[in-house]
Amino acid sequence: MNLNDAQRRIRWTTVAILLGVSILLSVLDSTGNLDLLFGFMQDPLTAVAGWTSRQTDTVADALSGPRDLDEARTEIEALQAQLEALERENEELREIQGEWQILQDLFNRARQTPELRRQTANVIGYDTSPAVRSIIIDKGSDDGLRVGMPVESSRGLIGRIFRTTQNSAQVVLITDNASAIPVRLGTSRATGSLKGRGATGDLIVDWIDLKFQLELGEVVLTSGLGGDFPQDVVIGRVVQVDRNEAELFQQAIVQPATDFDTMEIVFVITDFNPIDTSVFESPTEN
Repeated sequence: MNLNDAQRRIRWTTVAILLGVSILLSVLDSTGNLDLLFGFMQDPLTAVAGWTSRQTDTVADALSGPRDLDEARTEIEALQAQLEALERENEELREIQGEWQILQDLFNRARQTPELRRQTANVIGYDTSPAVRSIIIDKGSDDGLRVGMPVESSRGLIGRIFRTTQNSAQVVLITDNASAIPVRLGTSRATGSLKGRGATGDLIVDWIDLKFQLELGEVVLTSGLGGDFPQDVVIGRVVQVDRNEAELFQQAIVQPATDFDTMEIVFVITDFNPIDTSVFESPTEN
C-alpha cells in the first residue's frame, strides 16, 4: 500500500513538474526569452556575462542622462541662434527688396520724362511743427539744390524746397495750407489752383469754371503755368466735386497719389524747361 502511494506521488509530482516546465517554456517563448534560456543551458558563463553587461549598460545610460540633456540643451540653443540669424537675414532681404522696388519705380518715372534733370535724396525726417507740413531730405546747397525746386516721388509731385543748408533741405508738402499750384485736370482739361488743406492731408482745386463737367477719378496734373513746376507731373485724382450753379466756380477734392507718411527716397527736379510767358509781360506795340 505504501509503495503504491509512493509511486502515485512520484507520478503526480513528475506530471506537475513537466506541466510547470511547459508553462515556463511557453511564457519564455511568448516574451522572447526562450533563446536566453537555451543559451544559459549551453553556456552558463557567457549568458551570465551577457546579462551582467546589459545591466551595466542600463546603469551607465541612467548615469549619462544628465550629460545627454546638457548636450541637447546646447544643441537647441545653437539651433535657436541659427534661426534668429536667418530671421535677421530675411528681414534684411525684405528691406533690400523694398528699397529696390522704390528705386525701380523712381527709375521708371525718370524714364517717362527724360527731359527733366533729377537728383535723388533720402527722406531723413518729418517736420513736427503743426504750422508747416514738410519733410527733411539729406541733400542741400552743396549738392546744387536751391529754394523753389520741385520735389516728386515715384508716384507724383510732393512739394518744393523751402529752405536749404549745406547738406540738407526742407521740403514743404503740397498738402500744406500755404501751397498753391496751377493744375489741369486730365479728362475735362479744366484748370484751377490746387491748395493744401493742412492736417487733413486733402487737396482742393479752386477756381474751376462751371462750363467744365468734371468726372470722379480724373487725374490732376501740373499745368506748368507760372513756371514754378514742369508740366504734366501727376498730383492725384478727383474724389469729390462740389458744384453749385449759383456760384461762379466749382471745386474738386483731390486724393494725393503719394502716401506722404511712407516716403523714403524722392526726386528733386533740378532743371526743366518752364513755359515762357515773358512775351505777355511786355506792352503790346501798336
